[in-house]
Amino acid sequence: MEERYEIRVKIGQGGLGAVYRGYDTRMSREVAIKRISAATGDKELLEESTRQLIKEAGALASLQHPHIVTIYDVGSDEDGPYVVMELISGKTLDELIERAPLTWPDFRELAMQTQEALIAAQELDLIHSDIKPSNLMLTWLPSGKFQVKIVDFGLATLTHAQSKEDIEMLEAVFGSIFFMAPEQFERVPLDARTDMYAMGCVYYQALTGQYPFDGQTGTEVMNAHLQHAVTPIQDVRSDIPIWVCDWIMWQINRMPLDRPGSARESLQVFLQNDKAPNPKMSLGAPPLTQSMPQRPQLGVRGGGPQPILIPRPSGPLSRPQQATAEGNLPIPVPTVGPLTTSLAKPDATKTTTAPQPLMPPEGSKPSVHTSLQQLPDANQTLTQVVQLAPAQIIAAHTGPVRIVATNPIPEEFLHPKKRGLGKKEKTMISAVLGVVVLIFFIFLMKMGGKKDTQVLVQLLAEAGQADATKLMVDRAKLNALLETTAGAADPQRTLVLRALSLAKASDATDVDGMITEFVVSDAALTSETRENLFREVLRKRRNPASVPALLAFANSTKEPRLAAAALDAVRFTANEDHLPVFIEIITTTSSAETRKAAEESLAELIRRSKLPSAIRNPLLAAYKANKTAEIRHCLLRLLARCGGDASLQVVKESLESADPQDQIVGFAALGLWADDSAFPVLIEFIKSTTSETLRSQAFDAAYRFVSEPKRTRKPAATEDLWDQVASLAKTPDEQKNVITGLVDYGSETWAYRLIDGFGKNTENDASVIELAERTLNRLRSRN
Repeated sequence: MEERYEIRVKIGQGGLGAVYRGYDTRMSREVAIKRISAATGDKELLEESTRQLIKEAGALASLQHPHIVTIYDVGSDEDGPYVVMELISGKTLDELIERAPLTWPDFRELAMQTQEALIAAQELDLIHSDIKPSNLMLTWLPSGKFQVKIVDFGLATLTHAQSKEDIEMLEAVFGSIFFMAPEQFERVPLDARTDMYAMGCVYYQALTGQYPFDGQTGTEVMNAHLQHAVTPIQDVRSDIPIWVCDWIMWQINRMPLDRPGSARESLQVFLQNDKAPNPKMSLGAPPLTQSMPQRPQLGVRGGGPQPILIPRPSGPLSRPQQATAEGNLPIPVPTVGPLTTSLAKPDATKTTTAPQPLMPPEGSKPSVHTSLQQLPDANQTLTQVVQLAPAQIIAAHTGPVRIVATNPIPEEFLHPKKRGLGKKEKTMISAVLGVVVLIFFIFLMKMGGKKDTQVLVQLLAEAGQADATKLMVDRAKLNALLETTAGAADPQRTLVLRALSLAKASDATDVDGMITEFVVSDAALTSETRENLFREVLRKRRNPASVPALLAFANSTKEPRLAAAALDAVRFTANEDHLPVFIEIITTTSSAETRKAAEESLAELIRRSKLPSAIRNPLLAAYKANKTAEIRHCLLRLLARCGGDASLQVVKESLESADPQDQIVGFAALGLWADDSAFPVLIEFIKSTTSETLRSQAFDAAYRFVSEPKRTRKPAATEDLWDQVASLAKTPDEQKNVITGLVDYGSETWAYRLIDGFGKNTENDASVIELAERTLNRLRSRN
């Protein structure tokens, strides 16, 4: 680090790294210095991310805005990358809404200030990609009003270089997962609408005290985003103007195309409705009262004689679809797969405090955003607890022990190797797990000696070690763990599940067979416990021998959520021999959730298969034998993943159908095609369709196809496909997406040519020309 900066004291620790109060001797000012710690242990990836961050320093430093924390300097030394920024005094939004949800006047200020900040960032083509309440700082002005500042713009690069498996666990993002857009899980290119989605999730939590997309595990939260399982905000806060509820739900649409195209558009709608006299309050789901234009819209009530129109939610609707003037339902927005329509019910227990106005905290001092959970308090310090052996814990137990309740163990604590944790982090993990073991021991003591308490505590203590990779058990020990599962409550259940996932036989016991039999047949298990065992134990153990029993359970259970969990557990272990059961589930189930889970697992099987034709023929027979639209659409997408002439023929028939939904599924299938052979069909559809709505959606499918990072092509083929997509980009949004996607090919001459073409075409929108010019300048500076 340059000598001009003096590090004085550590003032915070967060998901991106440690933050220190420092002093800039050259400018004679206090600063905050953030030491970046990447979530990846890949040295080359870290070095590349560091170079990228330093190259972006100019754009970051130019982002001077009252609602964005100013970046003064970015650099790197022997200890890694660092960022020098404005030192601010205040509180993070999550600290404030933990006390109570925001009042409408305070939320109004929050919304306008954050939208202004996003406008400034988007004009510089900057994407935050990690917006969450802990990245919003509130400071108080002398007038008593608060000022919002967004922190960590441009710094998420170093923490978001994970695999999809990492993202499925909370360890990768420390709470960010509750605010991540679906496209971040799908690993497709991001744009400004990703930040719009995350900010919408922040707004939802600020007003309700609840996450819009929730779950007990990282996988559950991810699925909630992907399935758009959200309770309409007006069902939780009835004192908020209905147009505000619609405005927030607009931000968190499942499909990026159905969100605001920019923060400028979003703020304009907000201000126009806010100026309307006598805004209506939310009274739950509103009646269907208004005719809509061709594109599905929601009329914002309270917007005056000419209300601003907000596109309705895509995916499962948070309210009934509105009818057109002819009385028919509008064409639905396309999705890659069928989505569940089950919506989470409002949890009345989560918002027990009435909304309160934001007041300047007493004795405010510089506060740094952090998303690490605070360690629980206990009668003994954590280090004291960890130092006790299980036998000492038992011997010391002479009566009731009072321990302050703890939160469930974050899943990141249970997989330290994924993040390459340091010694201090491992010590903290062991400390938390030590407390959990102690709490669980007390739970066992209260059970009246039904189990061998000392053996169980020993097992859980071993499973609780941060670097544990296996847990040796015999039949009796495994039985004890299984029997304990049903009675354990969070956070203890998390530790038991971890123990089962690590269990390895010390004798001739068939560990996976015993666990599988217990999960699918024990009548005493609650649905929640059974689902946890599917997702957190059997899915991680990945034993092919368990697949038949799990598929049989999924095919017979009457609970869609459990069927989906069982199908998820076999996703990476099923093979071609199990195809008939998958097809039976898809063609016979009445549950969209179950069918979707079967489709996802079968799609993974196709991806791994070395003989997709062996899968294609049975799928084709099932497709021709079924007349139900939902089933045929599911099978059509799977046929696309298999590829081949026979599959292409049924897709062409779908594109020629008079039913717009068949056409939508047809070109969506082409976007999933196994290779490049069907791409000309998709291009021809884009050129020939007379429906602007279908053309736009088909173009999105083509763009996703060419930009999907998992596909491997020869350089000449890549250039040809991008040439075709670029030539068909019609709207400013489509052109901007292409420019953004071409950045990944910035070292190729043809990518420069295509970007330059957008910049030199005087008929293009001014914002497209400007973006093209800025992108070329940045690419040249990098190379």
